[in-house]
Order: sequence, then C-alpha cells, then structure tokens
Amino acid sequence: MCIILLLGSLTIYSISVSKQNVRQEIVKYNTLMLENTRNSYEKHLDLIKRQMYLYFFSEEVQRLQNSPRYVNFPLIMREISAWVSNPYLFIDNIVFYLKHGELVQEKGTTTNADAMFNVFYKSREYPLDFWRQQFTEPYTYRVFPAATFTNVIFRDRPQTQGELIPIMIKNQENQDFYMIVFLNAVKMYEAFHQSTHNDFIIYDDLGQTLFKSEGQESFMSLHDLQKYGSSEFIESNKYHFVTTGAGTGFNYVYRIPVERIANQSRLNITLVVIMTAAIALSVVIAFLFAARINNPLKKVIESIRSMNDDAPFRSNIKEFNIISDEIHGNHLMRKQLSFMNHLKAIRNHEHDTINLDFADKPFVFVLFQIQYDQQEPSLQASLQRWVYYMKTYIDSMLKPVFPDSLTFQIERGQILSLVFTEQIKDLARLLEQMKYVFDHDRQHGIVTISISSVYSDSARLTAAYEEAQELVGERQLIDETQIVRSRTASQMAVGFSPDQEKELEANLREGNIPQLTVLMERLFAKWRSKEPTAAAMLRFAESMTGKIRNAVTPFQLDPVQLESILEKAGEKIRQCATIRELELLLLDWVKRTAEAVKEKKEEKHPVTSFVIDYINDHLSEDIYVDVLAEKLKMSSGYLSTYFKGKTGKSIVDYINETRIAKAASLLADNDMKIHDAAKAVGYQNLTSFNRMFKKYTGLTPSEYRKRTDE
Repeated sequence: MCIILLLGSLTIYSISVSKQNVRQEIVKYNTLMLENTRNSYEKHLDLIKRQMYLYFFSEEVQRLQNSPRYVNFPLIMREISAWVSNPYLFIDNIVFYLKHGELVQEKGTTTNADAMFNVFYKSREYPLDFWRQQFTEPYTYRVFPAATFTNVIFRDRPQTQGELIPIMIKNQENQDFYMIVFLNAVKMYEAFHQSTHNDFIIYDDLGQTLFKSEGQESFMSLHDLQKYGSSEFIESNKYHFVTTGAGTGFNYVYRIPVERIANQSRLNITLVVIMTAAIALSVVIAFLFAARINNPLKKVIESIRSMNDDAPFRSNIKEFNIISDEIHGNHLMRKQLSFMNHLKAIRNHEHDTINLDFADKPFVFVLFQIQYDQQEPSLQASLQRWVYYMKTYIDSMLKPVFPDSLTFQIERGQILSLVFTEQIKDLARLLEQMKYVFDHDRQHGIVTISISSVYSDSARLTAAYEEAQELVGERQLIDETQIVRSRTASQMAVGFSPDQEKELEANLREGNIPQLTVLMERLFAKWRSKEPTAAAMLRFAESMTGKIRNAVTPFQLDPVQLESILEKAGEKIRQCATIRELELLLLDWVKRTAEAVKEKKEEKHPVTSFVIDYINDHLSEDIYVDVLAEKLKMSSGYLSTYFKGKTGKSIVDYINETRIAKAASLLADNDMKIHDAAKAVGYQNLTSFNRMFKKYTGLTPSEYRKRTDE
C-alpha cells in the first residue's frame, strides 16, 4: 500500500510538473527521429557509393567495358543478381551502359539502350536521350531524384517497377561506359523513417526534390526553407524540422501539424480520474494478492540456480513452470547462437556469449544437406515444417546416445549436429537408421549425410565444419539418402572430348536432333556406369548452357526465345535428383535449341543470306563492304544498316567473328601452325590476327591452344 500510494503521488506530481515541458520533449523527440532518419540515409548512401565503386572497378566489369563478350554476360548477371538479392542494400537493379553499340547489361538480360530505357525501365523523367546525354557530363558520381519506372513490354498491361533513385558512376578516364544503380526509394523510406506521420521530403545539394513521401501536400522550396535559418519552425500551421547530411549535403525535412503537438501536450481531466480509480483498484488488488500468494521468490531463486541444460526445472507452481521453460529455451538459444558465431568466426558481445571452449574432447560434425524436390512458392511453408520435423527427429535420435550433442538448422537446407564421440561405428549405425526414415520422405527431398573426421579441440570447429561441407559434394546423383564418410580416391572427369564437343556444336548448328540424342545418350550411358559425383555432373550441366549459347551465336536467335529455353537453368539443374533426370533436362535443352536453329536457318532474307554466303566463301580473301554493295546494287551505307537491322551486328563485326570462330576451330588441330591458320581466315599480318583473336576470345591464339589441349 505504501508503494502504491507513493507511486500514485509521484505520478500526479510528475504530470503536473511535466505538463509545461511535454511540448518541448515532443519537439526534441521529432528532431531526434529526423536525425536518425538522416543518419540512416547518409550511412546507406555512403555504403552504396563505396561498394559500387569497388564493383565498378572490379576485373569482371572492366573486362565488360573493354571487351564485351557473350560468354562473360552470364557471370555479370549472376553478380548483379547477388547484389540485388541482398534485402539490406535496397538495390532494385544494376545497369551497365556501353556507348559503343549501345550495349546494356542488367540483372535479367543483355539488350540495347532503346529496349532498356523505352521498354524495361521507361520513365517520363528519364527518357533515352537523358541516358545518352550522361556520356558527355564531366562528373564521376551523382545521385538523381527519384522517379517512377515502368516495364511496358506488354503495352496494354504496363508493370510498375517502383519509385527508384538512380545513382550514376563513371570512370573519368573513359566516358563511354558507366554504371547505373537503381535504389528502391519506397523501401528505403519504410526502413529509415520510423515516424507514424508520413510527411517527409529530401532535397539534394542542388535544391531538387530527391524523394517525397506520397499523398502529401506540397512542400515549400529549399530556398524558402533556408530563409528561416533554423532547424525547426512553424509555417502554415505546421511544424517543420530540417537537418542537413554532412556527407551528401542533402536536406531532410519532416512536418507534423501543430495541433497534433498541442493535443499531446494537453492534460485531460479524464486521465486524472482514471489514474485515481487505478490507484484505488490497485490497493484492493494488493490486499487480495497478498492474501492468496505466499511469496515464492526464494523458491524461484533456488530453482533457477539448480537449472541444468538437460531439462528445465519443474515445480507445482504453474506460473513458475512457464518462466522456467522460457529461461531454459532462452539458454539453449543462446548456446546455439554462440556455437554458430564460434563456428563461423563471428565476434559477439561478451555478455551474450556462452563459453564453448574445450580441449581433449573428441567430436565429429554430422551435416545433413537437403535437396528440395519441389520449389513451388505455395509449398515453401510445408517444406520448412518438414525440415523442422527432421531437426527434431535427428535431435531425438542423437540425444539418448550422445547426451552432449547439439543439433540446429544453419541454412535453409542444412542441419548440423555436433556429436562428442570417437566411436564412429556407433554413430554410423545410428545414421543408417535415420537413412531408412529419410528414404520414406523422398517425395519432399533427398538427404545427403556427411561425417567429418574426429577432432579433439574447439579451435578445430571451423576446420571440421569445412570438411563436412566438402564431403557433401561427394554425393552421387541417385534418388536415395547417402552417407558420405570420405572423399573419392580419384575424381572422374565429366565432360566432352574435343571431338564430341565439335560434334555437339556441328549438330546444334545443323539442327540435327537425332544425332544430338544419340550423342547425349552415349555420354550418359558411360557416366551412369562409372558413378561420378553429383558436383561433377552439375558442373558439367552448368557448362552446357554456355556451350549451347556459343553454338547458336552465329544464327542470332531471338534472345527471348533462347532465354525461354534456358529459363531458370541453374535452379532446374539443382532440382535433378538422378542422372536420368539430368540427362532428360539437357536433352530437352539441346532438342529445343536445335529446333530453334533449324527454324532460324529456314528463314529467308535474300540480302543477308547473300552477304553471309559470300563472307563464308571468301573468308581467306580481303572482303570490302563496297564490293558487296556493288554486287547487290545498293549503297554501302544502306547495306550496312539493313544487315545490322536483320542480324543485330555490323558487316565488319560479322566478318571478324566468323574469321575468329573459323580460326579457333582450325587451332584445335595441333599440326596447323598459328600463322597458317591466320592466313586461312584472311589475316596476312600475324600481329593483327593476335590482337583480333584476343578481342573476341579473351585469349591469344597460343593461350587458346594450350587451354584446348588441357
């Protein structure tokens, strides 16, 4: 009763004293919220600037700038996808724009500037001419105001990409190539602006509106704001809070209605009545509570001191059992979190860390790698529940035999168990029992179990984990649970021989489906008997996408058609559980590609067909556009424009690509000299041949021949 009366008196006194200070505190709170928002924006923009500068000057991007080749485009797209998939960077897309040929590379495709900025990322504020104009601007880094971008590939159903902030990065030494980073302005706003009142705007250092929250009244200009010369002021019955970023020079403005602050600072008589009633009710409840409860604090303290890791302390007090369960669960969670941080060498706060150091205590890691069989979004929740049940089952099997074992899920498809033992045979027998159970759930996914060597010191945790990860790669493509305990003595080479690769390329270019079928079935029949590892087979399958793309390059297939054939290639490869499934997938790709090539070859364009045939027939001679135009009774300018419109490349580029492709096939014959190969494709000067060969292949002729021999 004394405490209740004292607290009630203190509350009344505090309210009466603080009434006059509430407004000041609310203003201070809103100022602090705006500063936090500013700091979040400034830190994020600085992080994006530093990270994107490093990526822009990376080896892969510079190679794209200096010598763009189709074989490098998938690598760039994967790297862009990795940046975009990070939800904490708020990057919607990264676009590389090469002035020569107006080549554009982004996360989903390689295209030209017209398609990119008039179809995929169309904006009224940023038309195609704006992006072209940026090649002449002298800056190296600039943040542009946010704008709405739309995908109009289906004109009757345009799709909004969202409100995006473009960031331009250029190389001062080469103004013909730049990178655009599109940041999702709405997601950044939702993450950084934590106020309940959404009336916010950012002005850049030029006074332009960089971003403005939607559906709000218009703001005054930055010039008018600066006239007040204060970080907070009242204008038009609204309280304005203004702050400037030290790094960017951007101005951040937040508004709230004046009446909202006034309402919060007004003491309502109802509050006093409610508070008085609450004090009276608290007095009554205090009597009742004291009459029924016999102070359990001592029991609580004693029971917590006696808690162990095996099971929570149980009591006849229902409320304490709830507390005990929570404490025990929190203890286990901290232990597992500390173990994962220790495993991956992540430093944490000392007070959050549980000591996991041990010596002379033998242990092994058992890693359960799960390959999901079904990837439909509607099934993700059920698959995650299945993984949780697996973890619970594994823990229930290991704990009775190995009481100190720890089991937890470390990745979406990985469960890791730390088992303190050196009796591998006992552990192996237990895993065989689990294998029998996992095989019954093959419709959900295939499980691979790897067992590391025996280690004896906590300092070796990372090494043991890495060994278990490597052993998972030794699994084979079979539709059952596998237990891997050691590496294969010798890795089987999986791939095409030089002759088979030539056969594949020739049949793809000819659209010869029967021969392709025989070739693929012959290869897989050989590998099926030798049981190669799944990793080797999947690497081979991934390389097939590049071989298919390279083989059909001369035919200028529609990029959309080719991408539809190889859609989600990596994901489909990883879903293959058996060699037969992988064989059918690759066979389907080559068949559909061959059909597309055959259809493309049957298309008749008399002018381009004449030019292509003439180039192939006179490859070893000097070929001039003027001569070709004269034979076709056209001007050379019209012929060049027509050919590029039909094939997507100029006549000169087509001649060079055809010559280099022919030279590459000739160099596969080790008996032919490089000089003779150069002459056979029309290069009389060996220096010019070496330079052109490296431009289109990335290697000199000598390096290319050495790599082919390997």
